[in-house]
Amino acid sequence: MLLDLWERYRRYVLFAGAILFVGSSVWLYQADRGNGRSELPLETPAFAKAPLPNTKNAGKEEAAIPAEAPITKNTEPPAAPLYVDVKGQVKQPGMYRFDAGMRVADAITKAGGTLPEADLEQINLAQPLSDGSAIVVPTKGTIATTVPGQQAISTLASGVSPGSSSNQGGMESSINVNTASAEELTTLPGIGQARARAILQYRADKGGFRTVDELKEIEGIGDKMFERIKDRIRIR
Repeated sequence: MLLDLWERYRRYVLFAGAILFVGSSVWLYQADRGNGRSELPLETPAFAKAPLPNTKNAGKEEAAIPAEAPITKNTEPPAAPLYVDVKGQVKQPGMYRFDAGMRVADAITKAGGTLPEADLEQINLAQPLSDGSAIVVPTKGTIATTVPGQQAISTLASGVSPGSSSNQGGMESSINVNTASAEELTTLPGIGQARARAILQYRADKGGFRTVDELKEIEGIGDKMFERIKDRIRIR
């Protein structure tokens, strides 16, 4: 009878046993896993919290940080202003304030420019200004002279040159155009370096001046210019 029952219900018994085996195995695995987790520390170790260094971008980050530039202080004091009295043949004479390094031409411009009668041939427009000086723009037909407190802006010489003679008053008199040097010729009103060289060239080509009127043959010396210098020149 038992054998018959076994033969009839054998498959069911084996199937139930297999299910029971699998279920118990799963339960034991889960129990062992739970016990293993309870033994682990509850807090993460400090070394695990620290971020790992990024060795790939370390050099780039250091290079991106600019080095502090050295701080330099400019201890040089600013240049003092210049005060110059501009007068003579200018439109707006008066005392003006200038920056260091400015020139005579800047002073004349600041004074409104020159009047029609101004003689700029006697003035060195490129000369630097000096504090406390006076600039007097001369009139055509007069000789620019330097007085105390006036800036020397003229090309005129204050002394007597070897090629000139003196009158009883000690003032500059006539210049021998047949023996004078280029430097001496530039002491004449309106005669600059270019005209002085032209006079020397004419003198060399013609063998000297026979009359003072021959100066009119030189380019740049017309009747007006000749009238200004005729009383100061001679041929012997």
